[in-house]
Amino acid sequence: MMDITVESTVTASQELLAGGEEKRKRAVARVSHDLCTGCGICIKSCPVSCITIVESELNFNGVANIGRQCTGCNICAIDCPWFAIAMLNPDGSLKPPAEYAKQAQRVRGYL
Repeated sequence: MMDITVESTVTASQELLAGGEEKRKRAVARVSHDLCTGCGICIKSCPVSCITIVESELNFNGVANIGRQCTGCNICAIDCPWFAIAMLNPDGSLKPPAEYAKQAQRVRGYL
C-alpha cells in the first residue's frame, strides 16, 4: 500500500516543477487526495495514459496518481467531476478555474 500524504504530494510537485536541470514550461496536473474519489474518469480522459489509481486510506477506491509523463493538457482537470485535479503552473501557482472552462470549450469543439 502506497502511503500518500500532503507532504509527499507537495514534494512530488516540487520535483516535477524543478524538472532536473531544465525547468518545466507547462503546467502539470496535481491531485487533491482529500477530494479524489478514485472514480477513474481521469484515467479514461488522459491522452497519454499517465494516471493510475493507487491505494489510499482516504477512501476504499484509492486515489488518482499522476505520473511524470503528464503533458499539462488539462483534460483530466476539465473532466474531474469532483474538482480534485488542479493544474500547477511552472512558477508554483495554480491555474485559474476560468482557464479550464475556456479550454474545455476548445477541447470539446465549441470555439
